[in-house]
Order: sequence, then structure tokens, then C-alpha cells
Amino acid sequence: MREEQLSTIAIITGANRGIGKATALAFAQRGMVVILACRNMESAERARSEIIAQTHNKNVHALHLDLASRESVELFVREFQARFDHLNILVNNAGISTMARTFTLDGYESHIGTNFIGPALLTTLLLPYFQPHADNRVVNVVSNIYRIGLFRLERMNMYRWFKAYAVSKYLLLLFTLELADRLSGRGIAVNAVHPGIVKTSIMYTGKWFDIIIKIILSPFFIDVAEGAATSVYAATAEEVKNVSGQYFSDSKARRVPRLYNRPKERAIVWDIVQKIIDEI
Repeated sequence: MREEQLSTIAIITGANRGIGKATALAFAQRGMVVILACRNMESAERARSEIIAQTHNKNVHALHLDLASRESVELFVREFQARFDHLNILVNNAGISTMARTFTLDGYESHIGTNFIGPALLTTLLLPYFQPHADNRVVNVVSNIYRIGLFRLERMNMYRWFKAYAVSKYLLLLFTLELADRLSGRGIAVNAVHPGIVKTSIMYTGKWFDIIIKIILSPFFIDVAEGAATSVYAATAEEVKNVSGQYFSDSKARRVPRLYNRPKERAIVWDIVQKIIDEI
């Protein structure tokens, strides 16, 4: 019997730094088999070595994943399948925020492609590998600014910077809620989390007004370990073992207002993802 058959296996995207790395560290401390799914492999290998040194858990692995590329997502899933026999936890943590108007190789605005399309595709392709009759969980890291993410489908690739980021996180929240309903009774809990205002590089733009952002937000900043706490809670806490379709903040379930949880928008999001899956 392979060692992994007896272990909890967890994938964390964007685990080479920040909240993702702190989440991976917490999982490794719990003795899990931990997979750092990262775009920058040099940074991922450094994170892997540091986590192993801190936890003495040698079952920490780094696999390449670029969520902005459908091809990369497919290759990651194939590599995962070749190396591991099941999955228990998926934390879709990776995300971007940029002022630049850029597009992925697949033609999506970069925030939409990286923060929504990539995680949704990855989650869908990994569903067959969740371990039967086990404690399985999907945790999607969103943001409380989803409230300014109301969108029009025809403008999906036209939003920029802060609005585009908010739309991408709102789309991921809608995907989370819809997937939770569709997987009801199948033994996979699917939830979204807001990490808080975390002091990471994603908060800054590289422009002169970063100092203004820092001054305004500094009183609210929390460190990466605090930012990872709600993801770790949703992925491991016994009291939420069978809880699905929730939005957590500060490790507490929060209500998503009806305005942001309407069947029409959820259907749009589901159709977007299914069309991509159908193409594959």
C-alpha cells in the first residue's frame, strides 16, 4: 500500500509565499502530504525546503501550476494523477492584482483568467480524485470586496484593476456556492473564505501612491499567519466537516446577501466553466 493512501493530501495554490505558504506550513505541521502548486518553481522549492525544515515533514512537494494557462492547469492535474492516488483538500489561494491591462494566453482579462477561470477549471478537473468516504474539502479564497464585483457578462474582459479584481473574486464566490449545491451529498464540502486585509505584496501597485494605501490600511493589516487562519479552519476544523456552501470570515460563517447570490448570476458562472470543460 502506498504511503499516500493512509494520508491526508492537500493542494495549496500560490503556496510559495504569503497566505498560501502559511496555509501549507499549517497543513505540514498537521502531518499532511502537502503539494505546493506554484508558478515560480524556484520560489516554490525554497518554500518547500523551509517548510520541511520547520516541520520535519518530508512529505512536502512542489509542482508547477500557472492558473493563467488552461494548458498548465491540465498538465498539473496529469502530474498530480501520476504521482498521487487521491486528494482530500484543495485550497485555491493563488491570485493576482495588477493595474496593467493584460490578458492570459487563453484570451481572458488577467484577473478573470487567473483568479476565477484557473481555480474553477482546476477544481472541476480534480473532482474525480477526491478520496471516497473521506473528509474532503475545497476552500476558495475570495475577498469581501466581492460586494463591488457586480458584473455584466459582455463586459467581463473589459474591467480593469480594482474593479476587475473584485469581479474575479465575486465570480469565484458564485462558483463556490453553485458547486457546493451541485456536489451536495457527494462527500466534498465546498466553501469560500475571506482572509482579511493581509500585509502581502498583492496589496501594492509598485506606484507612488502605495504610500497612501499603506497609510490608510496599516491599522487594519494582519500578518500572513492570521490571514491563513480562516483557510486552515475551513479545511480542517471538525465542526465544519460537513458544512458546505458557506462564506467564512474570521473563522465564522457570514451571510452572503441575496443581491450577491442570485440564481441568474450563478447560472452564468456555471455555464462559463462548463463551456471550457466541454472544450477539453
